Amino acid sequence: MVTEDAKKNFKLMEKEMEMKKEMKKKKYKYVAPDGGWGYLVAISAIISFSTTTSFLGTFGMMYDEFINEISMSSAGVTLLNGISCLAGALSGFSTSALLKLMSMRWLAFVASIIFAIGTLGTVIMTSTLMFYFTVGICQGVGLGIMFNLSCSIMNDYFDEKRVLVMNFVQTATGVIAMVAPIFVKWSIEQYGSKGTLLLIGGLTLHNFVAVLLMQPVQWHMRKVEVLESTELKLLLEENNNVEKLDTPVITMTDLQKTPTKEELAKAFESPQNYEKKSDFRKFLESFIDTSLIHTFLLSCVGLGPAMCIAADSLYVVMVPTYLYGIGWSQDNVAMAITLYGFGDLSMRVVFTIVSKWIYKLGIQNIYIVGIAVAVISRVGVLWSSSVTASMVFFTLMGVSHCSIAVLIPLVISDAVVPEKFTSAMGIWSLLMGTFSIGVGPIIEASALPGPYSLLTSP
Repeated sequence: MVTEDAKKNFKLMEKEMEMKKEMKKKKYKYVAPDGGWGYLVAISAIISFSTTTSFLGTFGMMYDEFINEISMSSAGVTLLNGISCLAGALSGFSTSALLKLMSMRWLAFVASIIFAIGTLGTVIMTSTLMFYFTVGICQGVGLGIMFNLSCSIMNDYFDEKRVLVMNFVQTATGVIAMVAPIFVKWSIEQYGSKGTLLLIGGLTLHNFVAVLLMQPVQWHMRKVEVLESTELKLLLEENNNVEKLDTPVITMTDLQKTPTKEELAKAFESPQNYEKKSDFRKFLESFIDTSLIHTFLLSCVGLGPAMCIAADSLYVVMVPTYLYGIGWSQDNVAMAITLYGFGDLSMRVVFTIVSKWIYKLGIQNIYIVGIAVAVISRVGVLWSSSVTASMVFFTLMGVSHCSIAVLIPLVISDAVVPEKFTSAMGIWSLLMGTFSIGVGPIIEASALPGPYSLLTSP
């Protein structure tokens, strides 16, 4: 006779076997951490953005003594700005290709060295040529690569919390940028111009700490169970790999969406077609993701943000001259710039608080509203004869600047798949640099003092 204990043990063994079979049937996938080490990555992005961009607004304060010492003309300063924009645009554009030659951390390390050479080199520069090399080329190249990599790794580490963390990083960077002029003024009074450049060069060395925190996202991916409704999709993704098949196959990566033109083109591109391509085409495809040329480069998402940020940057640089030209006092101009920064910072805080609802409203919709506010505020300043009303419009300009500048990585992230984000950011960087270099000198030339110029200094 079989005892009751034996029966119970047998039933327990059967249940364990059934549970093991169920566990084997379960499927898992790896997703973005959305936290954990990602928060340290956010700190690395704050360090990177702060050391590379926070002191851009203090250019005149830092280099005024050297510019006067070498008797550099305004045309020379404009040329320096053009070299810096071109270097940043080309390096940002080349980031995706460089990642094929080295890992993200090694590339970030190289970019940090280049940027450090540019900042510390300003301490010993003695000629215009060295000025162009250190500030124009080295700092431009380092900034272009570091900005692209920081945005890319943030995009890799966060999915659901992407808006919240990105806004937090931008807010922290904005606060540091507001403190930067005060810090530079104090440092010049205490240590002089050379001492200030040496101190800022030392601060940029913290980029190496940021690089150490940029661990590959594969080290920290979360393993989550795949629901039954998505198992079929995973099977299709695993089995219908067009790279492993000689026959073209359309991979339905999303059962709820129709294939895009990019997916169709990739699906019907066979190895035989690749062999027929010219050497130049093969080189071009190894350097740039050609699939983004039609889907992103010529789209509103590619051209629009690039044009907006270039126009916004030029406007901010030239508006003080316009205000002096219409008779504003130095105190009023300083107040207008302060309110501009206050509006920018306030909107960053608002974005951080309402980050949960931003995706529901739509990133691109909010971006378009920001552009509309930018247009209204600028027209308002031109048509307003009241200083108080103009101050309100300058505050709105700061709000619009936040929408235009902060949301760019999120707008691009919504437009492309994660694997193509770095390439898309590089294309945007190249477009922005092209607009800045091409449009900037034209606007500056039209703003030269003349009988019909609104920007004539008093």
